[in-house]
Amino acid sequence: MAAKINRVDATLFAVTVLAWGTTWYVILGQFGMVHPIVSVGWRFLLASITVLGICRFRGERLALTLNEHALCAMLGLFLFCLNYGLFYTASLTLTTGLISVVFSTMVFWNALGAHWFLRQPLDYRALLGGGIGVFGLIILFRVELLEFSWVSSGSIALLLSLLGTLSASVGNLVSATLQKRDLNVWNSTAFGMMYGTAITFIFALINGYPIRFDVSLIYVASLFYLVFIGSVVAFGSYLTLIGRIGPGRAAYATVSFPVVAIIVSVLFEGYELSLAALFAFSLVMLGNWLALSKPRAQKSPCRAQSG
Repeated sequence: MAAKINRVDATLFAVTVLAWGTTWYVILGQFGMVHPIVSVGWRFLLASITVLGICRFRGERLALTLNEHALCAMLGLFLFCLNYGLFYTASLTLTTGLISVVFSTMVFWNALGAHWFLRQPLDYRALLGGGIGVFGLIILFRVELLEFSWVSSGSIALLLSLLGTLSASVGNLVSATLQKRDLNVWNSTAFGMMYGTAITFIFALINGYPIRFDVSLIYVASLFYLVFIGSVVAFGSYLTLIGRIGPGRAAYATVSFPVVAIIVSVLFEGYELSLAALFAFSLVMLGNWLALSKPRAQKSPCRAQSG
């Protein structure tokens, strides 16, 4: 018998899904005169400064050991550098529907990674829920999937999306590891974002990407939304959720936020829902319930430290 979903976990999940679900179209405002990799750098530079300010306000520990710095550097590389750099680049070629289907497979990578590297038992209920949800997304974006051609340049972008998903999954596991130590979401995220920013700009300089900034209203407005809502709020909620319910179950957010993106499209772009789309939504919601609820006897695999 499944227990009710914990209210705190449900709130964290909802905030994560709503925050990231609304960023799919906002990201389009970042494409223009600034290279996508450089835009990632600006995003996490501002986000890291914001999270560092939150840490100082909360009185978090900011003196890290060498081992903790190394783990935070890994977090920055995989979650705040490679992940976004690959997806921003893929977004120049692929539709958001295809990207969201690829990214939703993280629910499986996280569960397997937590089992192999963190020695956590496989949560078959969460895997089943993830499978149902991903199937719902396949139905939702079936037209884009059927029109995709492996002989086009899109195949490389699809590979970049898969690599970005694997990179994000590794970052999730690193965050779970950090939260088991004497660090919490805020200080580990602050240092992770700082390292990710540094690596991103170094990569941009090596490859000759101009370090420029677009002062247009659309670029600045979308950047600030991505910084404060898509980075500070979303990652604060999501990484806390990882610490509370584990990487596998938390990753179901990647299945749910494309649904929010579609709802945004219905409200602001005139997208018309079909019966197939409604059926797909129903599958995602069913998978949502299966992934987030758990047997009463089951313990949460890891807990974020308080404070």
